[in-house]
Amino acid sequence: MSNPGEFFKACSEGRIWLHCNQCNETKQYNDVKHLDSIENPTYLGPDPWWYDTKVFVCPDCGTTQQSVMHIQD
Repeated sequence: MSNPGEFFKACSEGRIWLHCNQCNETKQYNDVKHLDSIENPTYLGPDPWWYDTKVFVCPDCGTTQQSVMHIQD
């Protein structure tokens, strides 16, 4: 998904999610409080932002978590 428009469309459709290890559940990308992105230095492809680790606050348990993004096809 190298086209940012596709990413925004998937977000608006609720198809992008992150995983909370504390709750052991998936969380919608749009429902969490985003704190930071951690670059993946091993990925050298055309869309590196997709492979960053996202740091976020889970809306349910309130813990700070880290997860890569996942897309539901």
